[in-house]
Amino acid sequence: MTETPTTTGPNPLCEIGRTHPRDRHRMRPLDGYDGVWVCARHEIFATVVPQETADALERGDAYTMQDGLAGIVVRQGDERPGGVLLYYRAADA
Repeated sequence: MTETPTTTGPNPLCEIGRTHPRDRHRMRPLDGYDGVWVCARHEIFATVVPQETADALERGDAYTMQDGLAGIVVRQGDERPGGVLLYYRAADA
């Protein structure tokens, strides 16, 4: 299943910053991957996925990252045009 993520809207808050107000900062677009944001400080990524995909995933579930490597779901984020933000990280991080 090929999904076309979108960068519509402001850069999302880093997942860490969402839960720790003293570390509130925004993620940046990931070079070379349209529709993917990264927080280099916390090694977390985010992309927009359809609501159905987000509903089928829980924290800790396997998720294939933008570069094809193994990743792990961190959590769901805010609704965006085209779906829901999904935060994830590399499986070996």
